[in-house]
Amino acid sequence: MENKFDQVVEKFQNLQGISKKTAQRLVMGLINNPNTLKELDEGLLMIKTKLGECSTCFYLTIDGICPICSDSHRNQNQVMVVANMMDAKIVEESKTFNGIYAILKGEIDLNKNITPDKLKIPELLMRVNQNSELIFALNATFNGELTANYLRDIARKNQISYTRLARGIPRGGVLDYIDEQTLKEAIRNRHKNDEE
Repeated sequence: MENKFDQVVEKFQNLQGISKKTAQRLVMGLINNPNTLKELDEGLLMIKTKLGECSTCFYLTIDGICPICSDSHRNQNQVMVVANMMDAKIVEESKTFNGIYAILKGEIDLNKNITPDKLKIPELLMRVNQNSELIFALNATFNGELTANYLRDIARKNQISYTRLARGIPRGGVLDYIDEQTLKEAIRNRHKNDEE
């Protein structure tokens, strides 16, 4: 019996950000509350059958193209470049950005063998031109800086305008933990990389 419990705990641990202790608590909670298990089952079925990634920007969608990419009222020339779907969701919830997103699905991380060719950079470049502004909203970490600098060099070569979020986000900070007001200020006060 313990072995089966440990197997289920291990499956929860495979989810990003779930520690062994948290996984154990979650499994115990589901065992003790069958109604929660039923609701979770319904949620997982919805993820499996209805939710997915936008084929253009890789944001959350239910029909192939997300409502952001298909919204003609949004500024198609402002492209905010983020590392993952959660970062785009956080920016979107701030209601301060009216452009579109390009989700890289990661950042360059040489320690984990994540090189530029493993990111969605070609898909990003297919969507921009000399009228576009790339807004780098990557994490203020070593890997985020490395990725932003790599993209900056590509933008310069292709004569594409680019800006970075203002330094309202602390170095080493992750968008997931930034409060809404700090994020609003960072978007509002973004500047060209050369002005640093």
